[in-house]
Amino acid sequence: MVLFVLGLFGMLLINTQKLTAYLQENVLVILYFDNQSGEEVLKMHTNEINDLSYVKSVSYVTGEQAAMDYKEVLGKDFVEVLGNNPLPASIEVNLNAVALNDDLDSALAYFGNIDGVTGVEFQEDLVDQIRKNKRIAGFVMIGAAMILLIVSLVLINNTIRLNVYAKRFVVKSMQLVGASEWFIIQPFVLKAAWLTFLSSVLAFVCVVLCNKAVTNWVESNFFEVDHIFKSDITIYSILFACIAILGFCIVLPSTYFATKKYLRLRVNDLY
Repeated sequence: MVLFVLGLFGMLLINTQKLTAYLQENVLVILYFDNQSGEEVLKMHTNEINDLSYVKSVSYVTGEQAAMDYKEVLGKDFVEVLGNNPLPASIEVNLNAVALNDDLDSALAYFGNIDGVTGVEFQEDLVDQIRKNKRIAGFVMIGAAMILLIVSLVLINNTIRLNVYAKRFVVKSMQLVGASEWFIIQPFVLKAAWLTFLSSVLAFVCVVLCNKAVTNWVESNFFEVDHIFKSDITIYSILFACIAILGFCIVLPSTYFATKKYLRLRVNDLY
């Protein structure tokens, strides 16, 4: 159960990071062009921008297309009313999450220096809000992780100590007949390692099933999230390794020291 809860927390951490990256990568940077920039110019600049390493996706909108989009929204042809089309051509850019965190200023400076660009619109307030929420969530998760780790250490350690306590007379009897310290401790450690491995596998399977169930529930009742929270074999492997390593790091030392404790006690102290 403890490893299952730790695994759920790890999956929550992964999904939170993915959701943050998804929100950041959907923030638009809009480059507005002058009226002399035709579709060929837009295509050329779109291809140049698309080749940049920090760009996730890019598309262009001509002035005529922008007018048609507004006509559908307003239900009226404002071009006929005004006598001309005041809407400029534009290129819409989505940066990857790494660029938004590390290379934002240089990217905006590059976009502003492109020939024909009259202005660059960027949702800075939205990005700042995402970053603020990410920091808050990070502090909360670190605090929760520390509390959860302490509780896990106490629960697992007490469980192991109770298990060894129930066999304290067997441990002492083996010592009295001349068995070495490691010979006595080894079976406890090996059993603990095997049970930890099985527990890690079971906890990992339960975590994956719970993650899938929650994803399906959100998609059925709210919006599609499978493309956001989709995890590949590498992420699942890392999660399983973390669960198993954490389990071994807690269980094996606890088993060793709990068994060794009774080897140091006198017979009368066992009662």
